[in-house]
Amino acid sequence: RPVASRARVVRVPGFFSEADIAAVLAVRDRHHQLYGAPQLARRGWATTYLSAGGLFRAHAPELVARLSALPRRVDLTPFAGRADRRDGDDDARALLEGLAVRCAELHEGAPGGSLSDPKHFDNGSVVTVDVLLADGFAGGAFRTLEPDGALAAHAFERGDALVFPSYKYHSVAPITSGVRRTLVLEFWQGDENRCNHRCELVRGPPPPPDAEG
Repeated sequence: RPVASRARVVRVPGFFSEADIAAVLAVRDRHHQLYGAPQLARRGWATTYLSAGGLFRAHAPELVARLSALPRRVDLTPFAGRADRRDGDDDARALLEGLAVRCAELHEGAPGGSLSDPKHFDNGSVVTVDVLLADGFAGGAFRTLEPDGALAAHAFERGDALVFPSYKYHSVAPITSGVRRTLVLEFWQGDENRCNHRCELVRGPPPPPDAEG
């Protein structure tokens, strides 16, 4: 975590088109048909586990493929060791080998919702990708806790992707109006989470619930 805290958050402007956003929301709607609307995880915050049953991969394979290329953009500078050592760079790149989608989650925050813990991190994952799917809300800034103790707010607009090491501390400021929707994918060296909740380990996929395809 101390090393990850020194990594910068990489912004990819306009990564999603309006059609891409619509496709994600269509998977959300299908998920709710199959599993029901999600319960609030905390005040003003609901999470839909789009990867449940392999749903996101089945309905949006092109998006999954494009998103799966984003971890290569993560800032590896703090992990590379001395700049004059080639093997240090190779060791850093090795962190990205064999990464797979751990989970795909849609986070929807209403007024009062937040991710308030400034030392929140995605335990067990390697790279996290956030894509903002909404505008027209106030508050809800994406923030990271930097090594000097400052909370840095990052520019993040509809369609943008943010890429960062999963162990970098990050949080979301309180939402004051509107609805903030964010697609969050975590990547790790393990199986894809196909449960309708967050699992630490998945051993083999259950039968897909979406027989209609």
